[in-house]
Amino acid sequence: MPTHSARRLRPNLIVLALLAASGSSSILAQTTGDATLPQVTVRDKYEREDLPTLAPGRKAAKGARLGILGATSIVDAPVHVNAYTRELAEDWSALTLQDVLENDSAIVFTTNKNHLLQNFNLRGLDMTAMDIATNGLYGIAPANSVPIEMFERVEVLRGPNVLLSGMPPLSSVAGTVNMVTKRALAQPMAEMTFTYGSHSYGQVHVDLGQRFGKEQRLGLRFNGVYGDGEMGAKDEKQKRQVAALGLDYLGDRARFSLDVYSSVNKIDGGSPGMFNFLGINKRPDGSYQIPGVSYLLDPPKGDTNMFRGTHGEYDNSGLLARAEFDFTENWQGYLAVGGSEAEGKGLLFGTRAVVTDADGTTRGAIYNVHTQSERRTAEAGVIGKFATGSVQHRLQLSANILKHKEGSYNTACAYCYTTNMYDPVTPVFPAAPAWKGYTTENEFRSLAVADTMGFANDKVQLTVGGRHQTVKTPLVSGKDSNYSESRFSPMLAAVVRPWGENITLFGNYTEGLEPGQVVGVGYANTGEALPPKVTKQMELGLKLQAGELTHTFSTYEIKRPSFIADSANNYTSDGEQRLRGLEWSVFGNLTRTISLLGGITHIKSEQRNTGKDTFGVPEWRARIGLDWATPVQGLKVGGRIIHTSSQWVDSGNVLRAPSWNRLDLNASYATKIANTPVRFNASMENAANKRYWIGTFGDGFVMPGAPRTFKLSSTISF
Repeated sequence: MPTHSARRLRPNLIVLALLAASGSSSILAQTTGDATLPQVTVRDKYEREDLPTLAPGRKAAKGARLGILGATSIVDAPVHVNAYTRELAEDWSALTLQDVLENDSAIVFTTNKNHLLQNFNLRGLDMTAMDIATNGLYGIAPANSVPIEMFERVEVLRGPNVLLSGMPPLSSVAGTVNMVTKRALAQPMAEMTFTYGSHSYGQVHVDLGQRFGKEQRLGLRFNGVYGDGEMGAKDEKQKRQVAALGLDYLGDRARFSLDVYSSVNKIDGGSPGMFNFLGINKRPDGSYQIPGVSYLLDPPKGDTNMFRGTHGEYDNSGLLARAEFDFTENWQGYLAVGGSEAEGKGLLFGTRAVVTDADGTTRGAIYNVHTQSERRTAEAGVIGKFATGSVQHRLQLSANILKHKEGSYNTACAYCYTTNMYDPVTPVFPAAPAWKGYTTENEFRSLAVADTMGFANDKVQLTVGGRHQTVKTPLVSGKDSNYSESRFSPMLAAVVRPWGENITLFGNYTEGLEPGQVVGVGYANTGEALPPKVTKQMELGLKLQAGELTHTFSTYEIKRPSFIADSANNYTSDGEQRLRGLEWSVFGNLTRTISLLGGITHIKSEQRNTGKDTFGVPEWRARIGLDWATPVQGLKVGGRIIHTSSQWVDSGNVLRAPSWNRLDLNASYATKIANTPVRFNASMENAANKRYWIGTFGDGFVMPGAPRTFKLSSTISF
């Protein structure tokens, strides 16, 4: 039955393994007479041999996976990319991907904190959880909220890049957020983490891993999470259940891996709200027209519960298998297949209200939703290294397919009751809708090639490549569609080191693709199949290694087409959003005891056809985090400052939400109790308990920021 589809891939997982914990150490180069031994680094429990090493400060890694370009060091990457670590997530007692991405200045979230959906804006362009990659492949991650506990790294590549990873299910062109799953390490491990959060949320997380066999070729890693209690709005109850199993096998000339997971999120008793102050115009069906107050009021408390008496659940499961084969020392082939399914019921989104009076009186809208989605994906390719004269090549060819189906239905109370944003009433939750089948289908097929060439002992690296992408949409809005179009998207990128190893110059031209559409009725070109929308980026930058700090500076321009009707009533993609930006990001050690992680982003986004700024794109964002390793053994304290400048609330540039600043604090203490390693973490977000409008959700809707929030956790390593 369709309603059971989201459960077909759910694994039945059990606890599998024992502990490993080894402290960090480094065997330094030793000198005996005139002979100097090379430096050997022994990785600690946070590191894997197949991943780039941790950078000083341990909040970021020295490299990231760049899709078809493979694992690349940050300073060698021809794009602006950062890789955040599991330890960063642990420092903030992170529960979801949002808790980690709040450290990146290029990102602002477009859904409330602890919302069942986690949508965000990267480099001024929107992205949803469904467009997040897992181990370099789209179509695997949960569709609504990504649990962080089963992942080792979070890699954020900024800007459109269809060549590197292909098109995601919902065709975001903002960039790539890639989640790297955990693997069993060289030593066995068993950790249990207890977390308590405001107001009364409790959680236990078990992380177990071990390698088996005489040569430890087989590895098993299990992560299990159960959490329950009040979180989000006041009296709102949330429940999290996660089970994830990672298996891998290391052969002499072949490697295999399998990841399976199940993730269930439930909410009961309410949700925070999203507020419109301009009013809702009359719909074509004449159903309603509600005037707003036409100016912003002060935000309510961040935990104000606008929709008591409601409930919602999102159920995800996924699987990803990968095999790699070494044909020769320099040539490798690989194959990856996987998919995911999701089902959501109840209050998932649509928590909206129109403010109609200066005292906070609003008209509330509430939706009972039933949505299902299914994604299937596969990729095969070959990677080779060779030389032509003095030029070194890394060549990769790949073929990729991604199929996505989705259907959503709802019953609505559309602005049908009166409430107050400061003192809300309990609405009547509409009856549950029936799920009637998929209404949208997308099929993306592509062939890609990329050659990275090294000149002058790799002081100059040039990447040339392209992806031929075919886009098919057999079903759109429940109607058959014959849409099928193709596009070849090139990429050109360069890395140059003119002044040694510590300064790198880089530049790139990349493209992103979104499906076009068949023009509907009412236009002069009705029935015309519009080609895929091509988003183009030009970027120049500099990477600087200064002491134990790594800086990335970049400037870019992005041009993204939008559909509009021209003067002859032809529906075309002649509209354009233009984004121009400056970015700085940094990670590493500022001094021997102080680490630094953060950045500053400036974006100017304009709708060229109207001359108006893009709503929901604040010009300035800053995220600066510092940690101090105190003289007390094992004690570390720190925090971060978050600044977001003012931003337009609506596409007409009528209302502007003011800028806001936030101070977050954290501390950790590692010790031993009865010879058992124990680590304590504490964090406090919005330490000053400020009220502010954090950002926008859709045209004209603003969201209040969350109130002061505490999280305490303790991790026991058995």
